[in-house]
Amino acid sequence: MEGEEARRGSEQPLVRLAVRGIEFHGRHGVHPQEKEQGHLFVVDIEITGAFEQAVISDDLQQTVDYERLVALVRDVNTSRQFNLIESLAGALADALIESFPRIAQARVCVSKLHPMLLPDVATTEAEVVRTRPCDT
Repeated sequence: MEGEEARRGSEQPLVRLAVRGIEFHGRHGVHPQEKEQGHLFVVDIEITGAFEQAVISDDLQQTVDYERLVALVRDVNTSRQFNLIESLAGALADALIESFPRIAQARVCVSKLHPMLLPDVATTEAEVVRTRPCDT
């Protein structure tokens, strides 16, 4: 029992954080008119990591700065055009894992609002989950 308690005490609990409703105009899509006119996109992000020290300390340095996270999303959006929202979601998830070492897992959902070639559809969306590889 003592070994179990010691092991539990040494593990840092995971904390889930979310930023929802990041809106931007992007020129992503398969068809030329989508790339020319663009669409309104909305991104929802959930990240999980060892942010327990931030819970205790109330210190921004112990967590992920939401301003930097949103800026990263906007940078990926403008850095290149994607044919598929799946690819955009994957690039965002990869960038989050690469840019923020405290993130253990990133879940990114990209929604394209009122897709121009689907007039009776409110949104299409793709979700990608990336987990930081374990160092073994």
